[in-house]
Amino acid sequence: MDADFANSEQDETGEQAQDVANDALVRSTDLTQETERGGSTDRTQVMPDDVPDLVETMNAMVNSGRIDNGAFAGEPMMDDEEDILGFTDSDDDEDDVRRE
Repeated sequence: MDADFANSEQDETGEQAQDVANDALVRSTDLTQETERGGSTDRTQVMPDDVPDLVETMNAMVNSGRIDNGAFAGEPMMDDEEDILGFTDSDDDEDDVRRE
């Protein structure tokens, strides 16, 4: 290709589906190593938030072998084993039924 007509924005090397598939088959990074938290910090905070994100919470549960039910706060408990576990959640959907 002529250098006068070369356009780097149209160079699709490494972006085609077959290139991405080949990269996925041959991983060059070790997924077991620790990663850094992403995102940007809020400059208006006096002290940064050290609240763990979802991935950190899930990794901590896997490493400790204990389930932190606080990680699921606000989520409905959809357990059919109430006779073993006791009362797990209110049946809100039954309240939606019209009563005549």
